[in-house]
Amino acid sequence: MVVEPSPPNPTWKQKKLSRRPSPLIVSKTQPLHSNYNKAPPLASLLAGVGSGALSSLACAPLDLIRTRLQVLGSVQVSSRAVEGRGTNVKALSTSSHPSASVIGTLRSIVKEEGWRGCFRGLGATLITVPTFWGIYFPLYEASKNYLHSRNDARDGNIYNRFNDSNKNNTEVIAQHLISAVVAGAAADVFCNPLFVVRTRMQTEMLYNNHNKKAKPDGIAQVVKSLYREGGFLIFWRGLSASLLGLSHVAIQFPVYEQMKAVARRRSENGIESPLDILLASGISKICATTLTYPHEVMRSRMMDHRSVNSSKGMGIVFTFRQILRKEGPLAFYSGLRIGLIRVLPNCCITFASYELIIRWIKEISIETESN
Repeated sequence: MVVEPSPPNPTWKQKKLSRRPSPLIVSKTQPLHSNYNKAPPLASLLAGVGSGALSSLACAPLDLIRTRLQVLGSVQVSSRAVEGRGTNVKALSTSSHPSASVIGTLRSIVKEEGWRGCFRGLGATLITVPTFWGIYFPLYEASKNYLHSRNDARDGNIYNRFNDSNKNNTEVIAQHLISAVVAGAAADVFCNPLFVVRTRMQTEMLYNNHNKKAKPDGIAQVVKSLYREGGFLIFWRGLSASLLGLSHVAIQFPVYEQMKAVARRRSENGIESPLDILLASGISKICATTLTYPHEVMRSRMMDHRSVNSSKGMGIVFTFRQILRKEGPLAFYSGLRIGLIRVLPNCCITFASYELIIRWIKEISIETESN
């Protein structure tokens, strides 16, 4: 009689790991907003800052071109007005007449400012964009989880109802919309001074005739210059246009979340693949950008506004009327082409890196706890 040896008893560590789900595998029936799946605030903050830094570095030239095209119309209008009066005002003179096309703008930057000119304002961007996403993502996740938890307690788990029965799709969309607007409003108010400084640094050479020899102002110099120009309140110039632009995230994030939910339902392990995240982020951003782009032009114009009387022309209504009267309705879509081109690398890098960093942090956290 042969007695088969019994399998060795599992260690306490193996038992602990066997009871713990893999951070990268989620059951289709597992609640999306359970405690396990919620992104910890610190993890969300780190992922937001990291993803913002990566996208800033990768898309700096595209971001610079977009901003310059957005404000170029107002610079040219001011230049024609100055030339018509025969007044020599250097701050509003653009004798080089920069091109209004994407390729022409890039060539002009490289020719007249050198390749380093493609990264004007990068220092300010590396402060501004990571800060924005470092605020936005934790607030968005916290708001979304709060709204979901309230409805989970009242009606049962929303994830299962959304993915299995689709009976409350409108309710889920509303929760994502509210979370996006709340997080966007808070991030816009806090980061508006940073965006004003960045915009001024990016457009500075438009007012210096693309002078390659002109030494660009640093962040501290721009801050001092802005304060002398309009005092403390100038750092919140363009905020009304930014708040108007909350419609952008109100479109983008519900579309993004729904596309991720569809991808989860189709996935064998219940999670989105990197390709799913890229598609969801890219398509949602293109939809939002196309529908709400005029607010970006008005915001850039307001932030970049330079006048002898700096208190004049700051309002969103005044800016809207000036653009419409002097440049026509198509001016509200200045830079849209490069904006859509920029969507693919910028948004896809931001969202894909955010989701993957979150998963990586969760995995490390679980491994650390298991040890």
